[in-house]
Amino acid sequence: MKKIPFITGLLLISAFSYTQAPDFSLMGFAAMNGGTTGGLGGEIVTPVTFDELNTYCTSAQPYIILIDREFTGSNPDASDPNAPVRRVIKLASNKTLLGVGSSGFINQISIVINSQRNIIIRNIKFTMKDVPVDLSGSEVKILGTNSDPDIISISADLSSIPEPERITRNIWIDHCEFYNEDPAVMTDADRYDGLIDIKNDCQFITLSWCYFHDHHKGCLSGSGNSDNYDRKTTMHHNYFDNISSRTPLQRYGKLHLLNNYIVNCENGLNVRIQSEAVAEKNYFKDTKKPIFGKVSEGGTATEADNYFDNCKRLSWVHIPSTSSPDAEVLNESEEYNANGYVIPYEYGAFVTEVADVPETVMTWAGVGKITSDPTALAPQQSGRINSISFAPNAVTDELVISIQANTDFSPEITIADMKGSTVLRKKERVHSGMNQFRFDLRHFSTGIYVCRVHTGKEVITEKIFKVD
Repeated sequence: MKKIPFITGLLLISAFSYTQAPDFSLMGFAAMNGGTTGGLGGEIVTPVTFDELNTYCTSAQPYIILIDREFTGSNPDASDPNAPVRRVIKLASNKTLLGVGSSGFINQISIVINSQRNIIIRNIKFTMKDVPVDLSGSEVKILGTNSDPDIISISADLSSIPEPERITRNIWIDHCEFYNEDPAVMTDADRYDGLIDIKNDCQFITLSWCYFHDHHKGCLSGSGNSDNYDRKTTMHHNYFDNISSRTPLQRYGKLHLLNNYIVNCENGLNVRIQSEAVAEKNYFKDTKKPIFGKVSEGGTATEADNYFDNCKRLSWVHIPSTSSPDAEVLNESEEYNANGYVIPYEYGAFVTEVADVPETVMTWAGVGKITSDPTALAPQQSGRINSISFAPNAVTDELVISIQANTDFSPEITIADMKGSTVLRKKERVHSGMNQFRFDLRHFSTGIYVCRVHTGKEVITEKIFKVD
């Protein structure tokens, strides 16, 4: 019986030239499940006051919200106990928050995404530095609220809606900056919470080209060992500098960690209970524990071409290390095993060679590196396609392509071998709604193939798979 798994990581494109900006379009899990378009199609607005910003963010209508100034939260009004505390914005579905130039700054305001869908946040600087907090309870809370002092909290436990609806899907955070205080100065690790925390049933998230720095607890996926959901997150081309822990910390679910530059951090990737991470071509420098786990909890990480520059403690498989000659072996309890998880999307055209990661990421991560034109930034799919998926079936030796379309059209589906020779070409009629096409692979020779759905001029999507 033939095996026809899809494989990723093939035909990787070399690093982009530094004289030309890399491809900043949406990639990763947030491009799946129909894609992430934010407020596309909604009114483009530019709020001036906190109340205007909050109104647009919490509306049920789609909006593209331009941030061209600093917004700062306000304290409780002692003279009016009923006055609202302007420290938390509960961001609703179908929104884009887009910073203008380098001017977008959200200061001492926590962004809460709870049981929402289809949100884009790009090109904005965030901090909770010096936000007033309440220390009287068992946990630190923003003064006058019941909210943790996270910069962005992504969760799915909104008690006001039925439990089956408590899901969060398709979030893209890109080219933002997140910081609080240097851990050497602010020694209380609990004064602030996470830079970005992801909890509960949250999936199809991409964090890309962001600058995280000067903080204790960076990015969390899974709040504890009972937070058992199959979260799916891509983190690529992010810059982590001077962060003590959680860069990132993962419990359960899937994580693709690609081309991140992690420098001067106490801890890097921490794979905890039943997590499946794939870490590729990340550059760790001056980091005590770049990748570690907890064997008793079954956290796993598959590695490919990561670089460890002057790091202190590595898995036994990396010892001895020429780039970290003084590194010691992790404690046995902190080791981790590989997993068999295969990344379910194509990303070869986005990959930077690991030696070029520091310069590329430091040059292009953070605010002020992308256009502020909301129409140019809108992630585009074919006007005919809502979603497309490929499913191999090793039992029946067939390839199944499912296309959700919003209009009728006639694409071609071709399968070619790695020499470029076409093995199969078929024109299909796609109707509005869900369409499914099946292709018999029993006559295919062993090898690697590329399947493309295209119109002749426009390649809509492609997938690489292998026939054994």
